[in-house]
Amino acid sequence: MKILFTVHQFFPDHRAGVEIVTLGLARELNARGHEPLVFAAKRSIPGSGIEPYETQDYEYEGIPVRRVGRPEEGLSRPYHLNFQNKEMARKAREYVRETNPDVIHAMHLQGLSASVLPAFKEAGMPLVFTAADFWAICPVVDLRRHDGALCTGPEVTHCVRCIASRNPDPRVRGVARRIPGSLLRAADLTSRTPLRRLSLPLRQIGAVRERPARIRENMELVDHMVAYTSLTQNLLLRNGVRAGKTMISHYGIDTSGLAEAAERRLPSSTLRVGFVGTLAPHKGCDTLVQAFRMLPPELDATLSVHGDPERYPAFAQELRKGAADDRRISFPGAFSRNELDLIMSELDVLVVPSRWYENAPAVIFEAFAAKAPVVATDLKGMSEFISHGENGLLFELENAAELSQQLRRLREEPGLLRRLRAGISPVKTIGEYADALEELYASLMRGQ
Repeated sequence: MKILFTVHQFFPDHRAGVEIVTLGLARELNARGHEPLVFAAKRSIPGSGIEPYETQDYEYEGIPVRRVGRPEEGLSRPYHLNFQNKEMARKAREYVRETNPDVIHAMHLQGLSASVLPAFKEAGMPLVFTAADFWAICPVVDLRRHDGALCTGPEVTHCVRCIASRNPDPRVRGVARRIPGSLLRAADLTSRTPLRRLSLPLRQIGAVRERPARIRENMELVDHMVAYTSLTQNLLLRNGVRAGKTMISHYGIDTSGLAEAAERRLPSSTLRVGFVGTLAPHKGCDTLVQAFRMLPPELDATLSVHGDPERYPAFAQELRKGAADDRRISFPGAFSRNELDLIMSELDVLVVPSRWYENAPAVIFEAFAAKAPVVATDLKGMSEFISHGENGLLFELENAAELSQQLRRLREEPGLLRRLRAGISPVKTIGEYADALEELYASLMRGQ
């Protein structure tokens, strides 16, 4: 079986969640005698080594990859290219004709745009889409608004400010904070008139408004959708995305080294708390640092914050400032995937204090595979995997005092950490994930 995976970016330049899942699945299917291929986008920014719509072919760990340069970036780029891109669709069509896959599995479409779906569908093979995050309904992907509030779906005035608030230009971000909603509503109405042709900002606002309907239309072409969580499925349905049948199934991970980490963990009278991930504001590590500092100085506990401080240097600096001179808190810095097993073996509990829904974050499964309970924000996407008092603990969003209380319980309640560790169920492996998808692909090829 030849399976074409599409993804918004790929190794070796990008190695985050969706890329790791896609590579792991491709490896497993390749080992089973299938032929996985990858069609990926890549940002065409200075120094990236690729021009807009330029194609590059290479192999990564034996997996053939074709990547295409994304449209040139900047304020003048037409916003509709984020979801409707005829040139990217042409590139996708060409690759399908060259490779003739049996199944196409869209793991992510950001950068490629939803226009590749009709290009794939016209080739006649089954089309699967994985809702790895909220791209299909949210222009900034994470459903976290410019004002920090959690969102449940698009609304033009908020979406415009959300997009502007993520712009690298601080002047644009400043406008996003100051512009009143009434002005954006007026602009939205004006963008529906012929005046739109005369103004780039009005055309951009009009494109933001059109995004949900365009994506819904193209998603109707999908034969089967895989959602990692019920939260994702419900939010997609609420926003009119009904792509064929839906299977709720989170991905699997390589558990081998992590299982060994559990065996290597040495008992300690000190409660060893850890954060592992991106040091970014939406990940909420500042809430964790604040909560940890609320613990009594005499309570025997340490906090190690593992993450690259260069990704978001201003935020990393804030974290260190928040930790002040607390010697119990350490910042080991960036780490490689090969070091994860060792990190997990030196933690008693992992904290995931995210400010957004997340969507089956890998670090939870990795901690569980290493038999480390998880303390996380009580938001679906995380709480679907953490049963409070059974395999971990939950706390209210951004409530540092409650998080501190939960950490204190781990140190002071006799046997709690041991019971939580015993409550951790086996973690889904990449092999089990591949089993489910093999069955899905085969059934779609049979027309079932």
